[in-house]
Amino acid sequence: MLGIYCRTSKNRTDKYTIENQREGGVHCAQELGLEYRIYVDDGISGTLDESVRDGLSDLFRDIRKNEITHVYCIDQSRIERNSRTWDFFVGECLNKKVKYYPNGSYFDLDNAANRMLASLMSVVNAYYAEITSKKVRLANARKAKDGKTHGIKPYGYKKDSNNNYKIDEEEAENVRRMFKMSLAGKGAYTIANVFNDEGIPTKFSKNFKGNIKRKDEYTGIISNHDKSKIKWRGNVISDMLRNKIYKGVREWNRYEDKIENIDGEPVKSKVKVELITSKVPHIIEPELWDKVQSNLAINKKNVGKKSHYKYLLNGLVKCHHCGRLFVGKRRKSSNDNSYKCKGKVYPNSDCNETRSININKLDTFIIKHLFKTKQLKIHLDSLPKTETKFDSLKERLEQEKTILLKIDKKLAKGYKLLFKDDSDFKDDDIIQSKVLALKKRQNEQTALVDRLEQELMLSESSFRDSRTKRLLSEYTDESSFDDIKRIVHAIVEYIKIGHHKEDGKMGTFIVNIKYRGYNEVSTFMTNWQANKWFWLSKYRNKTNTKEELEEDRETEISILKYFGKTEDDVDISGFQKESGLTADEIADINPFSSSYKGAEVKELKYELIELSKDEIIDFN
Repeated sequence: MLGIYCRTSKNRTDKYTIENQREGGVHCAQELGLEYRIYVDDGISGTLDESVRDGLSDLFRDIRKNEITHVYCIDQSRIERNSRTWDFFVGECLNKKVKYYPNGSYFDLDNAANRMLASLMSVVNAYYAEITSKKVRLANARKAKDGKTHGIKPYGYKKDSNNNYKIDEEEAENVRRMFKMSLAGKGAYTIANVFNDEGIPTKFSKNFKGNIKRKDEYTGIISNHDKSKIKWRGNVISDMLRNKIYKGVREWNRYEDKIENIDGEPVKSKVKVELITSKVPHIIEPELWDKVQSNLAINKKNVGKKSHYKYLLNGLVKCHHCGRLFVGKRRKSSNDNSYKCKGKVYPNSDCNETRSININKLDTFIIKHLFKTKQLKIHLDSLPKTETKFDSLKERLEQEKTILLKIDKKLAKGYKLLFKDDSDFKDDDIIQSKVLALKKRQNEQTALVDRLEQELMLSESSFRDSRTKRLLSEYTDESSFDDIKRIVHAIVEYIKIGHHKEDGKMGTFIVNIKYRGYNEVSTFMTNWQANKWFWLSKYRNKTNTKEELEEDRETEISILKYFGKTEDDVDISGFQKESGLTADEIADINPFSSSYKGAEVKELKYELIELSKDEIIDFN
């Protein structure tokens, strides 16, 4: 399998498009007679490592899984513009014996001379990236001083033939309207709702195609959103109302890199060195703009101090139907107090299959389930144990890291001998050969350390038992909110709110809990008051008997049928279909009723976790 890696940088000045990179890779796959898999990082700098480059991270993952045997990229700069990423790539390829084809030609990474040339090219790429960044900043600074446009123009503006700011009259009318509405006492979120209801397009939905990336503030997870469907939001309106450009004053901050020595390591950061202002055509009269600012200040003062609430499970609770996260919402004015699916939050109200759940009751249930009933600990202890090499792997990894550190120091001394201005060893063949040998050893040792780290990560699943026991024992009734949140997030991978069933003013829904480090998932059913929680199933990664298989299968089908699903409607992941059960053996159950419906109903065994009124926790 040929892995085709394609990347463009954020400034879009690359001479290679994703399309021509992909075409070159497909042609290479045809020449080699291989199937191919394409990995794309669109609009991401090559100076960033694989942790923020999904395409490169996926490529590394598939190399480790032995699914990729050859790698194509149009040139080395697509892989990296820093030497660390290049060394990591080389290590992965050498470790898995992956062949490298830059621009379709085979390049032997196991050849010392080739690796030296590639390492030099990596240094050049890093230098090129750095000077290009500086040139772009200086060029943008000149444009800002001259009042010229660069990058995405603010809503209400476009550029003329001379690259000057020009008012976009269609968008400017909406800008004038939002300022008038604000002065009339309309809040930013009210204005956003009005614009969305009237179908007024945003900057993105009107002008751009493709996806925009957003990082979740709780989990750090980056999600993609269709630009054509981006809607107005209150914070966007608020920022626009405060932007001086609409009264004809454009402000632009110029930044420079600052390198500090922290714990013996160079750390680069950006610092603001200059605020550049320039005049542009105004959409809002300066007097009106100033009145709106004064009005905003008065409104903010009248609102009072903003409330800050604590949400224990933000970032963990997901919607089974739309896949979005649930987020905590508290409003004292309306007595609203619930975790609510983002798909139900205006303007993205497109998830109609789910229901919000009381914050205090869900928090209390999770704490009681994890720490107080002790049933989870008993369940996890009962799971099959596997032998682990964790301790020996950890010890060897530390040893190999020490060896790598020594090689790094020797190599640094070698470089100093060769490249110091007054060095007497610049042309010394022996020193040069030793440096090359050290560089080869460094690459090999780095690859070994990376491989051991991966093995250690895999073996940690076997190490999970003692880790989970330790975390469960850390909780006490005196634990602070921050400590409880840390422990809960370390134990629980996700909490998924699933199927719902209404019954007049009452009803039930399903909650699945996945534990970190385990394949096991617990399924609970609760009423809408969320004060009774029935532990219906404890999904096993592997059944050991036919009876266990039938039990797992029957429980899942029973739950699904209770919510009006049939066996054919639902992909029952984790449960084998070959259970041997007949249709008459599938029960339709309701744990909240004394009677069970269905032919040849088998009793469903469950454990009850009930929340009394006096034990409901409120962290706020």
